[in-house]
Amino acid sequence: MDYIKLETLLNTSKNIINTHLKVIKAKGEDFNIFSILNMETNETKTHSGMLVALLNPKGNHYHGTKFLGLFLKEIGYDYTNENLNQVLVKAEYHLGTISKDYENGGFIDILILFPSGKTITIENKIHAGDQPKQMYRYSLFNKGKSSLYYLNLFGDKPSKNSLHLLTIDDYHIISYSNEILNWLEQCLSVVDQGSIIETSIKQYQIVLKKLTHTMDNKLEKQFNTLILENLDEAKYIHANYQKAVNSVREKLRFAVLKKINQMSLPVNARLGNDINSNYSQLWLSSGELHDKNVQFGIESFSGKGNTEGRMFIGILDKKREYNAISDGDRRLNSFWPIIRYLKTTEGNPLNLTSTRILEKLSSDANYFEQMVNSISNETKNFVETYHTHYFLNQKTK
Repeated sequence: MDYIKLETLLNTSKNIINTHLKVIKAKGEDFNIFSILNMETNETKTHSGMLVALLNPKGNHYHGTKFLGLFLKEIGYDYTNENLNQVLVKAEYHLGTISKDYENGGFIDILILFPSGKTITIENKIHAGDQPKQMYRYSLFNKGKSSLYYLNLFGDKPSKNSLHLLTIDDYHIISYSNEILNWLEQCLSVVDQGSIIETSIKQYQIVLKKLTHTMDNKLEKQFNTLILENLDEAKYIHANYQKAVNSVREKLRFAVLKKINQMSLPVNARLGNDINSNYSQLWLSSGELHDKNVQFGIESFSGKGNTEGRMFIGILDKKREYNAISDGDRRLNSFWPIIRYLKTTEGNPLNLTSTRILEKLSSDANYFEQMVNSISNETKNFVETYHTHYFLNQKTK
């Protein structure tokens, strides 16, 4: 390893990225409606919603089948002899309650129905993890007449748990960084300049570029050339990037665990899934809660999980018996009936995908200690609110 070349690669990369950030600021791209409303990573309302709105040939974009046709060409789907005017596009298509063996039920994120009876089913992932047998379950829908796609930011493969019996021949992978951004660029070429449609697509395009770390073409070419000139060093950085990030997350998790167990609480904290899991937690329980099959949890230290990476302290109730919520808290789903989002010391959402937060946790010992105290104190407050009043005294439904 040539450490001089490695240092040059890092310094030059930083210069290119700083230029990229200056371009974003100059264009005003940070002032984005999706970002302002904190909807950048919302799979259902933002991403599935936007894609369905554009793909729908009867949508109020009033461009008929143009966007749909461009999308089908981009993903390589043969729609010969199909009347695209009669295509239906639906979000969150309900297949029924998920069965105990996970082989039936659920929601198809995006469903495209052709008049011939053929369908396209798209499982849409931003930061959420795969559910057990999820891809396999959706592959059974309209079997023999449906094409199954797995859409995610960078073209990652579905988990083995999600695929179950499926092989690579049973599904297709598409990504926001490739197919979707290419498609949006094509959509912009057929809309009127200065129209609200153009502005809306550009706003969405900016969000996707941010999520996929995509630069403008000139800077991207410079960056790619730099990598190609320093391939050994780039491979070294790539191989160690996740380890470095996870080391910060794991250090925080262990520090919070230690701090909570030093507090006077009616629960004991223990490690949950490891830091590489989508759902990396700390669990807090007691004998009384164990008897009721209930426990507190802090999730997720991996930067992924149930809420697009936003961390929370909550109650995991596998019996689904408790539903009383204090002011300011909320329900996540049937298994997490009560959660409270955690915040940074500045009052912003705590999300361990944030490079700014990770850098401060790594480089600023005072900030790290403040975050440990903040998470631990909020956890203490949450446990004291619910442990006695809602679990030990409350009647079940």
